[in-house]
Amino acid sequence: MTFRHIVGKNLKYNFGRFLSYLFVNSFVVAVLFLYGSLLFNEILAQNGSFRAASAYIHAAAYAILVFAIVFVAYTGIYFVKSRSREFALYLALGMTDRDLIRMIHIESLAIVAGSMVFGMLSGLLLSNLFYMILGRILGFTGFRYTDIYYIDYKTFLLSLGVFIIVFLFNMLFTKLFISKRSIVQMMKSGSTKGVSKSRPVIGAFATVICTFSTFFLHEFLARSEWARDITSNYPALIPLFTFTVVIVSLYFVIAFGIDIVRYFSKRFPVFYNRNILTFGSLSHRFFPYKVTLYIVSLLIFVAIYFMGMGTSIYTYNDKTIEEFVPYDFMIETSSDINNISADEIKVLVEGAGGVLDSISALKFASCQNYRNTEDGLINYYLENYRDSMVISESEFNRHMGLQLDVKADELLLVYNSSADAQEPINFDTVITIDPWREGVTHAEAFGANPTDMDTFVGTLGYTKHLVYDREKISSIYAPFIDSYGNIEYAGVLANVIDDDVYKSLNADTETVYLFNLKSGDGGQVFDAIMDGLRIINGADESLWESSSLVFGEKDDIINLRPIYKQERFDMAFGIGGFTFFAFSFIGFLFLLSSGVVLYYKIVTDIDEEKEQIDMLKRIGLNNKECRSYLTRHLAILFFTPFVIGGILGTVYMHAELVFSPYVDYMMGFIWIIIGGVAVLDVLLYLSLRNRFFRGVEV
Repeated sequence: MTFRHIVGKNLKYNFGRFLSYLFVNSFVVAVLFLYGSLLFNEILAQNGSFRAASAYIHAAAYAILVFAIVFVAYTGIYFVKSRSREFALYLALGMTDRDLIRMIHIESLAIVAGSMVFGMLSGLLLSNLFYMILGRILGFTGFRYTDIYYIDYKTFLLSLGVFIIVFLFNMLFTKLFISKRSIVQMMKSGSTKGVSKSRPVIGAFATVICTFSTFFLHEFLARSEWARDITSNYPALIPLFTFTVVIVSLYFVIAFGIDIVRYFSKRFPVFYNRNILTFGSLSHRFFPYKVTLYIVSLLIFVAIYFMGMGTSIYTYNDKTIEEFVPYDFMIETSSDINNISADEIKVLVEGAGGVLDSISALKFASCQNYRNTEDGLINYYLENYRDSMVISESEFNRHMGLQLDVKADELLLVYNSSADAQEPINFDTVITIDPWREGVTHAEAFGANPTDMDTFVGTLGYTKHLVYDREKISSIYAPFIDSYGNIEYAGVLANVIDDDVYKSLNADTETVYLFNLKSGDGGQVFDAIMDGLRIINGADESLWESSSLVFGEKDDIINLRPIYKQERFDMAFGIGGFTFFAFSFIGFLFLLSSGVVLYYKIVTDIDEEKEQIDMLKRIGLNNKECRSYLTRHLAILFFTPFVIGGILGTVYMHAELVFSPYVDYMMGFIWIIIGGVAVLDVLLYLSLRNRFFRGVEV
């Protein structure tokens, strides 16, 4: 028999294994292709929402690359180790290491070629569905599937380049695996590959470390002060290191958990003897059990986290945007910028075929809000990056149609976010009245050299200011203004004070026009307003070409672009849509990968499991008893990672959301995601269990 015949026979005999290996590698190529098409999409790159969400999309791309490297490496190493007895047999029959490596290289080239062809074809076919789903999510913004479908050459380079590089490392590992082991070692590895020493001391220590690190990260993400103080010098490095500790220690925690189960089960002889085959399998296959449980647990954890993050960002926008943008249009004036009147606005609207429903010219004075808390004096703008304004009670009542009565020594804080209005008033307040730029400059100087409240007030000199005790401060929520910002809408704080106190300030007044449209085309009206303001400001059409405004400066004409509610909605949900799609895609990818890992393990272990079942039948077990043993064996592999990954995913998602007053609302969606993952896990378990039973013939 020639070398070519041996290669052919080997491919035919291991066709099932090669096919499963080809499938998982094609899966990775297709995934890289799909996400690469989104990452390098030049059509989407011209969209403001996509650019604003690009930070999220690029962060997700790193997760995809890490996934691809780890996934291909894991399946490649497992594939080689599962064939160790086969390699030993070839060597025993006279084949040299060189011949064996040559044969494996031929196999690998066939798998690489097949994986790239099938992966790219799958990627091209699935890309249509990929963009159809994205187009559906972004349909309200005017996007259509045919408008955004785009495949760049960089997509091909990314998917093929990453896969080939990782596969070359796998081939190097295979060469080292064969050249460094004798025939006897490879023969033994078939029966001892699962044997591994228990390390209860290391496991117990790792459990303590993992638990504390998880708790610390939860508190850090939840913005706990003690956790933030610890990381103040290294705000990125310490959390990253802690997360790495969690990921590494989890491996030993799972091994320790298996040890604990085995130890305590022996304390109950009846239970142990009834499940002796399962516990024996845990001992004999200790290493593959803990590796598989570890990898699948991480995949499910990452899946829940990414799907949860994408859903949370989208639902947060859905929950809050009506509060942040209550009016159809807003024009803010500042000094000589946007110097327009209500009558001129009416003319512009009517000229575009629109009819105004209501219009209000809200007059205010720019200010800075300082708060004396238990931790010292802070500046509201610096802490929250939210603008603050002073409004007289009569002006606010007129604007909102209310009848509030604010006494001379009282302060009413009005938030345009219901979440902010729930914050407890445990602070005294100092308000300084300055034009916007001067106020920010003074705030930044204070931030560089903070002082206590008495010292700060003493340094104000002739600066106009007001001081209020916490007992005289109250707060409400009212949709009194539109907010700037595309990603996280900057809230606005109104300091409503007594009329006489307001008059005594004799402050420079600015105006913000807030109006709703009764009828007409909002887009045409907005275009007319933009053109009219460009003429008033002496600017050409290049002004306000971009709608990407994030926390604009209030004395910069570029950042005092008029606000159009529908445009803000499209921008917010466009960003949320891109983020939701990208993160959900990655989450579903990792979830699907957990199933692929389990599928791959079951397919590659069928021959070995069949041998063990044959031995069990020879000692008297019937098919029903064998199925019962295999059912418990598979249940451990499927449902233990779901519990571990589900717990980690829930903990970290809760940490990301706990600081928000909408935590219960958004966590409801997280529970729905976890429930969906549980259903998919059960369905996959039932389908692969039947496949496993047929493979081992029980």
